[in-house]
Amino acid sequence: MSKHVYVAIALWAVALLSFAQKNETADITAKDYHLKEVVVTGQFIPQSIQNSIYKVKVISNQEIQQKSATDIQSLLNTELGIRLSNDMNLGETDFEIMGMGGNNVKVLLDGIPMIDRLYKKQSLNQIDINTIERIEIVEGPMSVIYGTDALAGVINIITKKGIPENGKNLSVGARIQEESIGDEYNLFDKKGIHNQSVNARYSFDNGLYISGNFARNRFGGWQGDSIGRKKQWQPKDQYLTGGQVGFRKSNYDLSYRLDYMNENLLNEADISTLTNTTSNKEYIVNRYTHQLQANWKASNSLDFAFAGSYQDYKRRIRTTNIDLTTGKETLSTNPEDQDKTTLDSWFGRVMAVWKIRNNLSFQPGIEVQSDNGFGNRMDGEHRITNTALFLSAEYTPLDWLSLRPGFRSSFNSVYDAPWATPAMNVKARITEYMDLRASYARGFRAPTLQELYYSFHDSNHDLYGNPDLKSEYSNSYQLSLTWRAIHNEQIRFTTQLTGFYNDFRDRISLIESKTQIGYSKYYNIDRYKTLGFTIENNLYWKYLRASLNFSYLGRYNKLYENESYQDEDMSQFRYSPELSASISYTWNKVATFAAYYKFTGERKEYGIAEDNTLGLLGTNSYNWADFTISRPIGKLLTIAGGIKNIFNITTIRNTAGSEEIHNQDTGVSQIGCGRSYFIGLSFNFQK
Repeated sequence: MSKHVYVAIALWAVALLSFAQKNETADITAKDYHLKEVVVTGQFIPQSIQNSIYKVKVISNQEIQQKSATDIQSLLNTELGIRLSNDMNLGETDFEIMGMGGNNVKVLLDGIPMIDRLYKKQSLNQIDINTIERIEIVEGPMSVIYGTDALAGVINIITKKGIPENGKNLSVGARIQEESIGDEYNLFDKKGIHNQSVNARYSFDNGLYISGNFARNRFGGWQGDSIGRKKQWQPKDQYLTGGQVGFRKSNYDLSYRLDYMNENLLNEADISTLTNTTSNKEYIVNRYTHQLQANWKASNSLDFAFAGSYQDYKRRIRTTNIDLTTGKETLSTNPEDQDKTTLDSWFGRVMAVWKIRNNLSFQPGIEVQSDNGFGNRMDGEHRITNTALFLSAEYTPLDWLSLRPGFRSSFNSVYDAPWATPAMNVKARITEYMDLRASYARGFRAPTLQELYYSFHDSNHDLYGNPDLKSEYSNSYQLSLTWRAIHNEQIRFTTQLTGFYNDFRDRISLIESKTQIGYSKYYNIDRYKTLGFTIENNLYWKYLRASLNFSYLGRYNKLYENESYQDEDMSQFRYSPELSASISYTWNKVATFAAYYKFTGERKEYGIAEDNTLGLLGTNSYNWADFTISRPIGKLLTIAGGIKNIFNITTIRNTAGSEEIHNQDTGVSQIGCGRSYFIGLSFNFQK
């Protein structure tokens, strides 16, 4: 048997031993699991957005369906405050929240952190979007509860559960969607985007529930401005499958989930006219994700929650040389062309919620994570183990006032972790329809395995990790006012105004040597700040839903405190605007129409150009818009179609160049593949 079978058996054994004792308590009704606009990220118990002490943004399953998204990138690209940057050579996308991206954004799958190679969030686009119930986004540090990497915020992906409701329940779904890539498309094969998926969930009347899913996503690549075999966006094939089995009784819920993902990205080189040869470079990823979740209601005042996981991530580079004259294909003998990286992670978290009295609750917890990594681009095999203790309290001294202090202590096997990471959140109900939230949080980000032990060498680069790195840390402040201006059964109109300030210190950066060409090493050297505000407006009126949101985000100028430039007309922050809007309308018995728009303002900071002159460098602004129509066909089928990237955006001007070691500075940033069209069919059966 493979090690993944042993992992599954071990996790189940732990769970069954934990719940061997029978407990008689009050039933948790199914209704509790289906409250409208309920969030779980950072909460003591599932909570409505209105009562949450944190500011939480929710992307519901209805929005996922209306957008007809095929991956999380296409789902989030019109969300306010989220910026995307694409690495077309590696087929990866980085997500940025509140001006911070990479390792400062924590990706969770049902509350469990996902592992990623380097600082790109590949995991976000390696999850079957058809299994997602909703996505919860919390902006700002969440280091007390979720630990490292949560300086900018967390993206928590909540999957669909096969939880029984009223005895036996069967649900079967399937989806097929065909989409062009710009003006390139072939039916069901090669050019274009081709997605197929199927899933099923069944619950028994004894509390047992099971589910399974399978999806195949094919991205045919995009030629763009490239010629010959080489493509501007690389082709990618994905196979995703998984399943869940669980058991639920009145006082506990236990479930195990296994997901597997295989991905192959193909980079085709140009043909050499001199030798009539070419090459193919494949980036092959295999990811296993085991999850064990358990909740136990020990008494009316004491609840326990356990979350455990084992993740196995392998990425292989396979390069072959092709002789077009003979048709012979051989493996490249260059060591750089046959790279392999292996990462695995064990994770466990136990939390309790102890309700001492009606207005006072405590949430103690312990968390252990052990990450191991090795490969051709690491200096040996290394393991990092981190143990953390955390404690939060929620106190409501007055009916209109809630306080949540908390702190986290971390103990690491490699670096000096912060002994205390504090946070304080306050929620005040000013009137029946107006709430004020204020927070202070100390965030930290631990250096990754790659930053500590990276080792990459070729003819142009000598890149080193630094075992002496310290944790990054931040001080963050946020103030948010929510006003439910109209709130009745027919109309709901809500306005939310938020201001924030974040000060990041000891930021980890890859610094290039001024004396040794190509030599770079990671150091704690940078300081970074963000300052800004957002205004968000949401309207619900019968079958109409609309939003209009604006943000103004300032980023710290790195050269601001440099004595050489004190006389320059340079402010401490450079500001960039964003505007997003959406509208959807359901015309009864006809169709649902939805449109999404986002303006992303230019992002430029003072920097030194290649000619050693000081100037504003960065990316230009651009507009993005999507339009979708969906219509039910009978009771089981729904057909959807529409246009994505209506403004036909492909690239934008970038004068800052690329900070990535594998990307060449071409003076542009890749944004999209041009205007595309799609049509899809969904099947949904429930009994």
